[in-house]
Amino acid sequence: MEDLLFSINAVAPLFILMALGYMARQSSFISDTFLSEANRFVFIFLIPLMLFQNVRDSFLSDFSGGRLIYTATLGVGVVIALSLCIVPLLVKRRGQCGSIIQGIYRSNFLIYGMPLATGMYGKEAAHCIAVLLAVLVPMYNIAAVIILSVFSETRTNRLSLFQIFKDIARNPLILGCVAGLFFGIFRIDLPVFVNKPVVELSAMASPLALFLLGGDFKFRRLNNNLWKVLSTTATRLIIVPLAAMLVFIAMGFRTVELGALLCIFATPAAVSGYIMATNMGCDGELSGQIVVLTTVGSCLSIFLFVFVFRSFGFL
Repeated sequence: MEDLLFSINAVAPLFILMALGYMARQSSFISDTFLSEANRFVFIFLIPLMLFQNVRDSFLSDFSGGRLIYTATLGVGVVIALSLCIVPLLVKRRGQCGSIIQGIYRSNFLIYGMPLATGMYGKEAAHCIAVLLAVLVPMYNIAAVIILSVFSETRTNRLSLFQIFKDIARNPLILGCVAGLFFGIFRIDLPVFVNKPVVELSAMASPLALFLLGGDFKFRRLNNNLWKVLSTTATRLIIVPLAAMLVFIAMGFRTVELGALLCIFATPAAVSGYIMATNMGCDGELSGQIVVLTTVGSCLSIFLFVFVFRSFGFL
C-alpha cells in the first residue's frame, strides 16, 4: 500500500497540471494561438534552461559506477535500434513513426525518475540518477533530433548527413545540454544574480509543458490514433521495462542500481518529446496522447514492477 501511495503521489501532480490545461482550453480561457506560441517558448527557451541546469548540476556528483552508465546507455541504444527497425514496418505515416519511436525509447527521466528513485532509496539513488542524467539527457535529445528530422513531414529538401548535423547543432535542447556539459566539466559557477533567474525559469519548464499538453489534448481525436497510442503505451510501460529488468537482474544488478535502471526504462514518455515532435514536423498530437496515456498508466505499472521485484528481493 505504501508503494501504491508513493506512486500516486508522484504522478498525481502531473495529472492535475494536465487537467488544468485541458479545462482552461475547454472553457476558452486560453486559445489555440496561446498554446502554439507558449509551446514554442517552452521548446526554445524554458526546456533548454532546465536541461542546462540539470546537466550542469549532475557534475557535482562523483562519476563512479561506470558499469551502470554503460549498461543504461547500451540498453537505451538497443531500444532505439529495435524501434527503428519495427515501427516503420507497422506505421506508414512518417510523422507518426517519429512520434511513436520517440514515445517508446524516451522516458520522463527528468520529471519522474528523480523523485521515484529518491522515494525508494533516498540520497544514494539521487547520486545514481544525477550521474546518469549527464549521459542520458544528451543521448535522448541527439537521438530525438535525428529521428524526428528523418521522419519529419514538413521538410521539403532532401535529408543529408550535413543537414542532420545542422539540426543537431541548432536544436535548443542540444544547445542546453552542451552548455550544461561545458559549465559542469569546467566547474564554472554563474554569478548569483544570473543563477537565481536561471533556476527559477528552469523550474517553470515542466509544469508549463504539462499544462500546455493538457490544453492541446483532444479526446475526440483519440479514436483516430487509438491502436497506435495503446500499443505504444503498452510497449513503453510493459514490454520495454519487463525485458530490460529481466536482463539487468540476470546481469546481477540489485537494489539502488536496479531501482535507477527501473526509473529509466519504466517511466512514462517524456513531456519534452511532445514539445519536440510539435516543433519538428512530426505528429505532435499523437505524441501528446502517448505522453498522457503513458503517464496515466505508469501509476499502476510502476507500482506493480516495484511490488513484484521487491517481493522477490531484487529491489
